[in-house]
Amino acid sequence: MRTDTRRLRLTILLTAILSSFNTTSAQNPCEPAAPKTPAPLASEAVVSGGGEEFALEIEARSPGASWARAGAEAAALVVTVDGAYNQHVLLWAGEGFYNYRLLLGRLPKGRHRVAVALDEARSAAGARRAEVKSLRVVRPFVFVGADAAERNFAVAHAPVLYARPNTIDHFTDIPLLMYYEILHAGADTVYRYTVVFTNEDGGTQTAALFARWGRGTDIEYVNEVRVRAGKVVAETFQGVQHETKNFKGQRTGGDHPLYAVASDNNNFSDLACSAVRFAPLPVYAQLETATRESVMDLYPATYRAMTEELQREGRISDTPSDINTVADPREYLYVEAASEQDGAAVAFDVRLKGRGEVFKSDMGAPRLRIERSGYFRTGVRLPKGFAPADVESVTARCHSHPADASGGTCRRLKLVRVLLLKSDFTVQEIPSQKQPEASLKAGETKLFRLAP
Repeated sequence: MRTDTRRLRLTILLTAILSSFNTTSAQNPCEPAAPKTPAPLASEAVVSGGGEEFALEIEARSPGASWARAGAEAAALVVTVDGAYNQHVLLWAGEGFYNYRLLLGRLPKGRHRVAVALDEARSAAGARRAEVKSLRVVRPFVFVGADAAERNFAVAHAPVLYARPNTIDHFTDIPLLMYYEILHAGADTVYRYTVVFTNEDGGTQTAALFARWGRGTDIEYVNEVRVRAGKVVAETFQGVQHETKNFKGQRTGGDHPLYAVASDNNNFSDLACSAVRFAPLPVYAQLETATRESVMDLYPATYRAMTEELQREGRISDTPSDINTVADPREYLYVEAASEQDGAAVAFDVRLKGRGEVFKSDMGAPRLRIERSGYFRTGVRLPKGFAPADVESVTARCHSHPADASGGTCRRLKLVRVLLLKSDFTVQEIPSQKQPEASLKAGETKLFRLAP
């Protein structure tokens, strides 16, 4: 998310990788040593034929832990391969068993042992216990069909992330999920990688996140790999202050680029590192006609972790009173729509059956409207305990862009989905009456009724 430069605090640590290094063959000076840990909780032997990519599935829990409770947020596991450090895993799902899916990387030919142990020093004081129900080393290359080679390439080039130093041992802004898109631009194939963080400590305020994005997580594009005629012709990433930069850093486990989360609004550096790194196994997402938030819908636990971090940080209240405070995310109706904004911004009103008041996504503030084109989502706070059947209609409002009061148009506006979060954070869709696209001028509205 964008943030005022004055509020941006760089936290790059150990900027020890020099641009003069050979980025493909030099030893990585930031490679962490494996911490001293107790005997492994689980381990598994694996045989590699040489140059194969591997992933790891750990079904684990942290008894007594809760991401919502300060001092007992999560236990930390450390993953090693043949005794060498690979990555950390924070058991953010707490007491319940959850399947954490990680990317191990390429393993050289031969027999290897993958182990998982409790890292007590990196665990919260009230959560220094962990149980591993199962551990499986798997090969992520199981794709078949016309796009199999592209999807295999995407996994083999997924980034590995060093934790932002001021998040280590503070249980904040951790990566929950990584996804990749495969895009085609003329003769080029572009692989784009994006990470869903629990939240962001700097940048967009919490209420603005819900109004303009329909969530409290921070979803950040990390990097792109551009391929032409089977060869990588460009690698870029989102640097601090959202600057697009060319990758000049190190790699690990084969072709996986190393990036560090380097700012409080979760932008990146390729010339920094820290004592902890994460490597979520990326999932494939096709978002040509969908929002980025729709990826979270497939993994409801991400909404729970998002809510628990907001709760722990004091950003959830029954009576939100400032721009950094929201209600429980399960008290919102989420409107997913698409539009081409031409000098315009859009917001949405929701009406409930039998009630006279109108509930507004922008809360009457022009800066909380949506100016970007494409597919987007917003959250509209409703009264506590509302039911899906209570929702009568959604109305889109087209406004002049805040920077241009002369007019504007919301072209090809359509309602895509209306959603809510159930008590267990799974997503429920409320059917709506299908209507054709409409183009609205600034000042015009479009009513969408929900299906009976």
